[in-house]
Amino acid sequence: MRSKGAADDCHAPESGLLIGDGWGGDDADVVIADDLSTHARLEKVVRENIVPRLALIHQQWRCEEGPTPPSSEDIEEFGRIVVGPDPALARQFFERMRQRGLTVDALFENLLAPTARRLGELWFEDICDFVDVAVGVNRLRILLELYSEVPRGVGDSHRRALLVSTPNERHMLGLDIVASFLRASGWDTVLEIGRSAEDNARSVASQWFAIAGVTISKEANLANAARAIEAIRRASLNPSISIMIGGWVCRGRPDLVARLGADATAEDGPGAALLAQRLYFNQSDQQRRA
Repeated sequence: MRSKGAADDCHAPESGLLIGDGWGGDDADVVIADDLSTHARLEKVVRENIVPRLALIHQQWRCEEGPTPPSSEDIEEFGRIVVGPDPALARQFFERMRQRGLTVDALFENLLAPTARRLGELWFEDICDFVDVAVGVNRLRILLELYSEVPRGVGDSHRRALLVSTPNERHMLGLDIVASFLRASGWDTVLEIGRSAEDNARSVASQWFAIAGVTISKEANLANAARAIEAIRRASLNPSISIMIGGWVCRGRPDLVARLGADATAEDGPGAALLAQRLYFNQSDQQRRA
């Protein structure tokens, strides 16, 4: 048996008229009155049944939108905390964000990564010195490790990074800066300046590297970078090696990641250090699942 619902009330009463009847004549007034009655009933059904249900659906939809991601003010505050004197405050802030309903992955992407970029901007603008930014990046790395369950970096022989500049690259300062931030974050970092793709391949074939980074300063060097990335992947002792790219030519061009066969890009030293840690975590997570 079907229960009576709002839809039943939407049916017009049967008038007993055949198609074509009601077009004038003696029954016109009856048809008009019947139409007015039907219209009134329909309006009542919409007002009392359909509109409240639509409002409830809309309210439920809004509730399912999820928590609000960290704002620019949150990122500024968190940046001040991670370079401040009390390291415990960073974890407390992170936990407050989680209590708002944000997942760990969402906070990695929408709080930690933007904070690392902001630290790079502050350092570039001489608002923070290198020591402050290195401390902040290291605290961000620790949060990544705490919440992704990656073993701490002390004595970890797999936390090794190879940074590469291909032949014809002339801007080495950026690579030195990235190396400094990686080392401050606990990475054993090796630089290869102006070496060929074959030399890069021999390095990763003889030593374990979790991360390789390739710097590119101009468009003419994209082909060399692609050759280096391909050679590193083919020869690496670590079959899951992650490769990131950076340099002036990569700014604002995320499409180069796939085009060159890399995994990710970073715009500055702090961002590269945090990105390296995230890529390392992804490798460790994959190995645990294997």
